[in-house]
Amino acid sequence: MWCAVSNDAPPFGRLAFNGVREVPDSNCDSIKCTFNIPAHSSVAPSHVRRARSFPSSLHMSLRQRRGVEPSPVSPEPQEMARHSDPHSRDPWGQRNSAATEAFAKALVNAVKWMPMVLWGVVLLAGTTSYRGPEAAAQAHFPLAWYDAVFVRFGPLFFLAPLGLRAFSDVADEVSSPTPARALVVYAIVGVVRIGVYLIGVGLGSGLMSDHLFLGASVVAAAHGEAIACAATALRLVSAANGPSGGRGRRSRVRITIALVASVAGACVASTTLVLQCWDAYCTAAYFHAPRETLVAWILGLALTTVAAIGVILPASRSLGYAILEL
Repeated sequence: MWCAVSNDAPPFGRLAFNGVREVPDSNCDSIKCTFNIPAHSSVAPSHVRRARSFPSSLHMSLRQRRGVEPSPVSPEPQEMARHSDPHSRDPWGQRNSAATEAFAKALVNAVKWMPMVLWGVVLLAGTTSYRGPEAAAQAHFPLAWYDAVFVRFGPLFFLAPLGLRAFSDVADEVSSPTPARALVVYAIVGVVRIGVYLIGVGLGSGLMSDHLFLGASVVAAAHGEAIACAATALRLVSAANGPSGGRGRRSRVRITIALVASVAGACVASTTLVLQCWDAYCTAAYFHAPRETLVAWILGLALTTVAAIGVILPASRSLGYAILEL
């Protein structure tokens, strides 16, 4: 709507308007005003300064013109957008409730410490129920086959789950520790074991149980690989359930094959750990005196410490992150 104001209209003070002033109705979105002020007017200087403070053509919305504040945005859509972002990596933080964080921490602590505690409890139980080699002649050992394999190939047991995890790492690429680093750690454990064994042989073959000492290194390696393979499997599950993006069918197939390999590695490592604990109980209860078992357990802590620093603790942290990414 155009509104013409004549020059005879009562001015503000002695200000006269020449021309046309454009006044929009309530449905207009902008206001455009044109003022022509005579130069000889007595109020020209002050009103000229006022006119200079505004542009000649000013486009403003009615909301801005009237000073209406924009309505606040509800925080729920922002929270939903943040929580629905599959690429946000904020472990122990925003995306997870306190109950989920507590569960993840409890699970990580359990898998980190329970196998070590189980190994000590098994040796203690075997020592307290020691019967001697004479009772072994009448005893039945359902795991005699495992003991025969362990005596020959025990130092190489870790290669099976480590190899499966290395195969899965082609699709995972962020496993911690990496298979190469874990291999170095297990090599160090093997060197320490051989050195301690040679020292024990030099001091006397009956000083400790070399069978249980070797078993400590097998349990430590199986413990670390079980956790690392489980973390890899959970990350692959998260990747498979996430948005495909640019991944094609071949990537899906590769993730599936890697997932099967990582689950197999975790199962092999966990089975090895349980079998080794049972074999250690029979060994401590029938074939080695309590003193030999105690020495083997104490010296085995050195092997467990090396494996814990190099593999078990990093794998436990990786498992915690993988749980929260699901």
